[in-house]
Amino acid sequence: MRATPLAASRTHRGRTLSLGVLVAAAAPGCSLVLDFSYDAAPPPVDAINQTACDFREPNDDLASASPITTSDTGPAAICTDGDRDFYRFTVPDSSSTVTVAIAFASAGGVGDLDLTLYAAAGSVIVNRQTLGSGETITCPAANLECTTLAMGDYVFEVRGATGTVRNGYTMALTVTPSAMPDASMIDAM
Repeated sequence: MRATPLAASRTHRGRTLSLGVLVAAAAPGCSLVLDFSYDAAPPPVDAINQTACDFREPNDDLASASPITTSDTGPAAICTDGDRDFYRFTVPDSSSTVTVAIAFASAGGVGDLDLTLYAAAGSVIVNRQTLGSGETITCPAANLECTTLAMGDYVFEVRGATGTVRNGYTMALTVTPSAMPDASMIDAM
């Protein structure tokens, strides 16, 4: 009897799950033989470079959040167990629309990253923990998840969904002031 090994693996929230299957010729009364002892998960490729790991470090807690502007995009990375990156930004007026987005590395990273927006004092405003290739927070949001942010400083955090995630990312911070009404419209009121 000739057996053929087949393997599949998938990374989900920082864990690589694998399934090894040994397919054999059909035996009387049996059409498939499963052998779960065959582990064929490929080793993770480490394409995260030191420059990305060091972007704006030290910034591993709220107190040491690195100041950024809309022109800072990375690349950055979560590189060690429990690594967290914090970035501080300023909202110039309370009528601004603010969007914070991260896009995960397309290759070499292992695991899902999460995004949290904090008030400067540390209270959580929005926590984004979805599966996919990135995370986005917009304030004010149509679903009232995040209301208009008052003028002042805010911090966002990028972290692994689990403590063992290692993944690169780029970021985009957009602060769009609301359109000012035309002076003639103000006079007409």
